[in-house]
This record gives sequence, C-alpha cells and structure tokens, in this order.
Amino acid sequence: MSSSVEQSQTLTRPVEVSGARERERPSRIEAWPGPSRRAAAGAARTEFEALRAEVVRVCTDLAVDGFRGQDFAPALHELELAARHWATLGLDLDRLQQAIHTGFRRGAERLTQLARTPSEAVAALRDQLDLLESVHVRLTRAYSHQLPTTTSHIHAATRTLAVALLRGEHADPLARYSGVAISTRYHLIALEIPGPVKSRSAAIASRLEAAVIRRCGPRALSLLGVEGGTVLIPEDLVAEDDLGELIRDLETGIGRAVVAVAVTAATSDIADAGRQAHDFLDVAIATRVEPRLYRSSELSLYYQLTRPGPARDALSALLSPLEDYPELAHTLITHLANDTNRRRTASELNVHTNTLDYRLKRIHQITGCDPCTAAGLWRLRSALIVRSYTQRSSVT
Repeated sequence: MSSSVEQSQTLTRPVEVSGARERERPSRIEAWPGPSRRAAAGAARTEFEALRAEVVRVCTDLAVDGFRGQDFAPALHELELAARHWATLGLDLDRLQQAIHTGFRRGAERLTQLARTPSEAVAALRDQLDLLESVHVRLTRAYSHQLPTTTSHIHAATRTLAVALLRGEHADPLARYSGVAISTRYHLIALEIPGPVKSRSAAIASRLEAAVIRRCGPRALSLLGVEGGTVLIPEDLVAEDDLGELIRDLETGIGRAVVAVAVTAATSDIADAGRQAHDFLDVAIATRVEPRLYRSSELSLYYQLTRPGPARDALSALLSPLEDYPELAHTLITHLANDTNRRRTASELNVHTNTLDYRLKRIHQITGCDPCTAAGLWRLRSALIVRSYTQRSSVT
C-alpha cells in the first residue's frame, strides 16, 4: 500500500491519463453537455442529481483504488472536470464538497472490509484522509477557475459606473476609465430571482452577470447580487419588443426563472427610473405575479392600490371577515387564480360546482361583495392585491 507521502507526490504531479486507463474507466463526466446544450430551468435539478451521483461514484472508486495501489490520475482528472461543470451549472461549492465526502465515506466502508488486520485498516483510513485533503484543494481550485471572470477590474469599473448612473451622479470620468461609452437612453431592468434564500448563490449571480455581457456586450451595465438587481442596456442594442426574449435568454443562462420590470428612460432620468422600476418590482414580488418581464403599465393598477392611504386600508379591511373562514378565503383565492372558471375551480378544490356556488354565495354574505358580478370581483381582486402586499411588507 502506498504511503501518505507517495500519495501526496502522485497528487501533485501533472495529470497524465493513458489511453489504456481511459478505456478501463470511460469518463461520463468528460462528455457532460455544456450550458448551451442544457435544457432550461426544468432540467436543472435532474442534471445536478446525475452529476452528483457521478462525483460520488468516482470518489468511492478513488478511495478503493488508493488502497490497491492503483494510479490516481484518471479519477482526479474526472473530478476536476466535474468541479468545472459544477461551477458552470451555478451550484454552490459546499454541495460539491458534500458529494466528495459521501463518496469517500463509502470508499472507507469498503476499505474496512478489504483490510486484513485492524492496523492495516487504520493506516488505510489515515492515508485516505491525506488523499481527501488533496482532492479538496484541487477541486476547489478547478471550481474557482471555472467561475465567470466578472470580478475583474474592468467589470468592477462598469459596476461603479452603473452605481453612478443610478445615483444620478456625473459619470463621464468613470466612463473614460472603464472604456464604456455612456448611451443617451437605456432600458433599465429591475429583476429578482424568486424562491427561498437558501436556493440563491453568488455563483448564480456571477453567471447572470456573465449572461448579460454575453448577450449584450460590454456596453451593458449590471449591478447584481444573489437576489437580483439592476441591468442597464443601451436602447440601441436591444429593441423594446425584444426585451422579453432577452429575459428568457438570461433565464436559460442561469437555469432559473426571474421576475423583471423594464422601464426605458433618458440617461439623465436613470435615477428616477431605477427607483420607479424597483418600486414596481417590489409590488410584483409581493403580489406573487408569474415570473416574466413586465412593463410598468402592466403593474400600474397593482402599484396604485398598494400606496398607503385610506383607500388601501378600506380594501384590506374588506377581507378581514374571511379570516374566520379559511376555507372560504382559499376558495376565493383559487377562483380568482382560475380567472373565475367554475369548473376548473371546483375540480382544483375537489368539490361539486354546487358546493362552489354555495361558498361564493357565503363570501357575498360575509364581505358584502358578490364574486359573481364584475363590480364585486373587481373589489375582491383589489383587496387580495392589497392584502398580499401588506402582509409581505409586514414580514420583511
């Protein structure tokens, strides 16, 4: 069995993979499709699970091969490829490390069965700890090198330029420093990546920034983080009618859906346009709209309804009586989500249409608004918008 020193020397040598060894263990990772060939958001989890399983398999084999004195290089080559793919998919590094540990744990369990004596088993496990440490170093380096290089000094300068424009500051000196000409008009896009906080990562933010530059070139400015941010695209680069397609391209690039609000403004008005776009975005997120691109005109009613004042308070109070009847509240929300289609709502609630009609009548009696009339529906829908917004605001 190789000593820890010998294993460490093997790990630090350049990887040389012989043809014979490659034929013994074909690399499924090496043939993994790149991001341009992947399906969009729907297939992201399936791809992650498949790649994770392959990492676990290779690490398990690596632990056993070390005990048998076999060459580490082919397995390490596969794992470095996996680390690069992992970064390309926008997956967090800690999840890669968990997969590595799972594989080595399984390998260690096999080692205890292969060892002839307890002392041999202890020595083998000690060697595997040294090997595991070296694997972590090499894979972390491979992962980091694959991340988009959006943190370069050039990109940092363009981020600073975006901040200056959004603050309404004089940005010509920054533009000259970054080498990016300031346009006369911009499409300002405020966007958020919906979902639980734990599902967001810096890697996804980096890939989103890279996708903006890849799609629009260096003249596009972005200020993005793990939750989303702001993108400034010169009006002459992308026609307004093509902004929806642009957002879909960005979603494909990161494998996640986004909620976005677009406002077009002159450069001198960017600061006001940014505040307006993000106000509309907050309303869109709070009222749980479908992820896609919105213009401010599509959200203007939502925005106006959510402004503080007696009208908003009155609408919010309209639904207060339903707090004692959660079944009726759920029925109303479902019915409005189904665009008041009785059959679809009854099917989703798993009740007869007569039961649905009875519940709608009860909603009328309790709230004073008839959900079977246009006027009643308008008030109830408006009240739900206000309720969704105010409840989210109180939580955040």
